[in-house]
Amino acid sequence: MTAVRSNMRIKIKYIIYAAVIIAGVLIAVDLLAVWHSPSSKYLSAGEQAPNYSFQLENGTTSTVASYRGRPLLLWFVATWCDSCALGNVALSDNLAFFKEHNVSIVELEQYKDLGEPGMPISQFISKYANDTYIKGGTAGYNMTLAYNTPPNFQLDIYYLINPSGKILYVGEGIASGIAGLESMIDDYKL
Repeated sequence: MTAVRSNMRIKIKYIIYAAVIIAGVLIAVDLLAVWHSPSSKYLSAGEQAPNYSFQLENGTTSTVASYRGRPLLLWFVATWCDSCALGNVALSDNLAFFKEHNVSIVELEQYKDLGEPGMPISQFISKYANDTYIKGGTAGYNMTLAYNTPPNFQLDIYYLINPSGKILYVGEGIASGIAGLESMIDDYKL
């Protein structure tokens, strides 16, 4: 009888251990699903653009609010990103449109290039856009988080902001979205 009870206790222990392990796995899977689900924190059209300061490539500090009074294309890049390089080429090829519509273009390297090695923003713009109309700079940690919500950081995310500071449009991949962006600028008569 004692051997039977001992075997029952061992079986019960294993059942309890298995239940705990299964519960742990289910909790881990649930947490992963939450962490990897699309974030609802992205800024969206209609919101006021958060006013963060950033450092321009010439060493001066500027703010999002300092561009009020004219349309702003605020573009966040990683300087090791191929689509960002193509975006510079696309912007460069279409600069006449942006100048004609008086749209300021500020291209910001995301905080610490999102943890990957890349070239300085000034070198990146010079290499792929080769134009001084596009203002380059670096975004701080808080600005990167505000405009590019983790954990699903986009390498190439941009915001079209109207003269009063409201976000009109949010897009990813400026090279592939340039025609839509120009159409949006025309639609809003910027």
